[in-house]
Amino acid sequence: LSRLNTIWKGFINMQSVAKFVTKAYPVSGCFDYLSEYLPDTIHIGGRILPKTVWEYVGKLKSSISKELCLIRFHPATEEEEVAYISLYSYFSSRGRFGVVANTNRHIKDLYLIPLSSKDPIPSKLLPFEGPG
Repeated sequence: LSRLNTIWKGFINMQSVAKFVTKAYPVSGCFDYLSEYLPDTIHIGGRILPKTVWEYVGKLKSSISKELCLIRFHPATEEEEVAYISLYSYFSSRGRFGVVANTNRHIKDLYLIPLSSKDPIPSKLLPFEGPG
């Protein structure tokens, strides 16, 4: 991550689970205006089944008018790691992804996908078009 520029810094908040300061880094897609479109605080509104997200992503990838952007969130400081891990554990233990509640009109949907450092990249997200 040290070689990548952050594209956003702000809070991720899921009431009664975790709130922390995080930085977003580019993975794949176009990031030209993403920092302008993301709110200061990303509110997680709930959970969603991975199958539902993968079906949606499959349709999205075949669309000419839509774009898929992947970003990686990382705790902004060491102090934020505990809350970051709490949110990851919350979704991972339930086998669910997070759904962002407060998206901008330019961002149709935003999901948080919990991946550990040992998890393979889901095939539906490949190939990467960016720094990876």
